[in-house]
Amino acid sequence: MAPTKLIVVVGATGNQGGSVVDVFLSAPGWRVRALTRNTSSAKAQALAARGAEVVAADLDVPSTLEPAFRGANAIFLVSDFWGLYGDPANKDKPKPGQALNVWAAEHEVQQLKGAIDAIAKVATLERFVYSSLSNATKWSNGKYTHVYHFDSKAIAEDYAREIYPELWAKTSIYQAGFFLSNFVLNPILQPVKGEDGVARFIGNIDVNVKFPFVAAEEDSGHFVKALVDEPAGKNLIGYREWLTHRELAAVFTQATGIAAEVIQLPNGKSKVEEPPELKVELDDNFAYWNEFGYEGRADPTIVHPRDLATLSKLDTVFNYFKKQDWTKVLG
Repeated sequence: MAPTKLIVVVGATGNQGGSVVDVFLSAPGWRVRALTRNTSSAKAQALAARGAEVVAADLDVPSTLEPAFRGANAIFLVSDFWGLYGDPANKDKPKPGQALNVWAAEHEVQQLKGAIDAIAKVATLERFVYSSLSNATKWSNGKYTHVYHFDSKAIAEDYAREIYPELWAKTSIYQAGFFLSNFVLNPILQPVKGEDGVARFIGNIDVNVKFPFVAAEEDSGHFVKALVDEPAGKNLIGYREWLTHRELAAVFTQATGIAAEVIQLPNGKSKVEEPPELKVELDDNFAYWNEFGYEGRADPTIVHPRDLATLSKLDTVFNYFKKQDWTKVLG
């Protein structure tokens, strides 16, 4: 019997981390250490019941990380900008005159650097998979500088590359594509059903630009498993299908039977006007995607799912849409 290897998963009760735990719990030769701030939560207890070793660890408490990573053969690291931004407990933490999203980005970088420092000390480590996103400031040549939730992860990625070359030699990057769950759970991106029965996807995204659509809560584990199994050095944009929003709306209609269309708002008009710092971030965000690509298409290191020899077959966007309860979304 082959010896068992250990993967340590940060954010094990979240979308990406939860998917990684799911896949590795079913993978022969692997055991899973699931890291979470609250080991008594229902999600954490469910993971323990399925055979994961559930361990308390907090990115805000670096002293909890080294023991949590000890003995790992593989580590998956993910962070949560929007959790920081949306937590009411953080609303008074920015410095005077500092926007909350700027604070959240700086704090996320601090969290990630602390985790990377701890991961670099793991002598048993064979593969580090880091959940990152493209550097909007860099790949837009300085045109879009307010996409903080992308740039924060890219800044920490640069830190790992520059400070820890030995760790970097064991590292692959997973960039999760555009979450399909946004259309179910995110009020900014949910379709709106008109009196004519048509579901309209309304936003600032160019209807003809291709996007990498992913079900992060289902697909992430399969991508991470392939990145762990294959040689390091990959910078993967992870998606199940590469579609324009117009094509996405057509798939939505096929899956649900509900007529759908996409409405692209004119420049300067947005579904989000308040708070001002969020409008600025999202305006830059969508403009960056439209002009330079979600993944920063000029980045020569990007690889696609088709480039992974060991990737399991993923489900379809059609099936994702088909199984959702759209009555809750469309009212």
